[in-house]
Amino acid sequence: MRIGRVSDKYRISTDSIHYYISYGLIVPPKTDGGQYEFDDKTVSELELVLELKSLAFPLKTIHKILSLYRVSNLADEQDVDDLKNIYKNQLNDIEKNKKKLDEAGAALERKIAELDEMAKVTSSDIGVPISMLDCVCCPVCQRELVLNKVHMNRKYIFSGELDCPCGYHAQIADGILLTPNRNRSRYDRPDLARELYKDLPPDLISLFQRSYNWMAGKLLETGTSGKVLLETYVNAWFFLHNHQNILPRDTKIIVIDKFPETLRLYKKLIEKQGFGLDILYIADAGLNPPIKPRTADINIDFFAVNEHNFYHHTFWLKHLYPYLKHDASAIGTYFYFSRGHKSMQTLMREYPESYENNFNKQYFLKSLYSCGLNLIDSEELGYTTDSGQNLGFSFHVRGEEMHLFSYLAKKGAETFS
Repeated sequence: MRIGRVSDKYRISTDSIHYYISYGLIVPPKTDGGQYEFDDKTVSELELVLELKSLAFPLKTIHKILSLYRVSNLADEQDVDDLKNIYKNQLNDIEKNKKKLDEAGAALERKIAELDEMAKVTSSDIGVPISMLDCVCCPVCQRELVLNKVHMNRKYIFSGELDCPCGYHAQIADGILLTPNRNRSRYDRPDLARELYKDLPPDLISLFQRSYNWMAGKLLETGTSGKVLLETYVNAWFFLHNHQNILPRDTKIIVIDKFPETLRLYKKLIEKQGFGLDILYIADAGLNPPIKPRTADINIDFFAVNEHNFYHHTFWLKHLYPYLKHDASAIGTYFYFSRGHKSMQTLMREYPESYENNFNKQYFLKSLYSCGLNLIDSEELGYTTDSGQNLGFSFHVRGEEMHLFSYLAKKGAETFS
């Protein structure tokens, strides 16, 4: 038989047959034309190779077994004993591996059962924490908002209306504060399927994790006990969602996003996690949310400044500045391009409202300083040249460097040098 017929008969690729030949497992004779021809002996050896492979023997051991046959055809009693010992050792290895596989199978069954139990957990009925009402005021005149038609318990407000004598009106529904400022951009939508998280290359996820670790470390150094944390634009990325476990129970959090749907999604997930932190969710697409001035101790920014510049030509931290206490900190990660001309051209096509200075480190540093936030610490976390086929970075042209720059800034502090 020729190689093609052998391949069809034994259902193995011709590449595998050539590899067995080069390895010396089978040694078919050649015709006068230089083609391999499988005689009965070669076919018999191939069948033995396939049988031993089905018994999980490595090729090196298969070669050794074939050599025992080839040298003496097991006429030597010592060769028989050697082959018997090879089989015994393989049997012992299989039994050991079977035990390990059984243990691994049992562990996987437990993990699947744990995930099934997690799926059964229902979210708690949590609303706007009463303890956080003193963080809220009318964004027009800064007066206290009056509650009407309230459904609540001793800790949470689940629904109701918020009114100001100046005419401002907001409401609470599903435990979320909903303002009149709704999304007007036709280039943005709520990412309820979390497509921004899908298809990220492993090296970019590792880069994210380095920035998460840096930010978490600075958060712990700064301390959050009894403090109010503010995070915005969570439809893109939500840092505190995955870092509640490092926060003391008396930490308070304000989460703002333009999409109520995104807030409902995260509110449900966070309630299932059960860390018990007081969180005020505000759905607001404007530039002046209904928060009292000088409320937040720490602003958390993971891509929020970048996200803001997809739809506005202003510096987001400048808008947030009035809501930060006089000694507040800003901890975040800014994304920027190094020689990213093509990526920025693509960005401006995909997001026509985007600011031309988005993903510009010099713009970020200059704007940070000009709005009264001084850089205390920072670190270049690295860069990627390939963001994958990802919705969040669809504008990133492969080959151009997208860097992550993590920073700690403070109000009223000396500039970092």
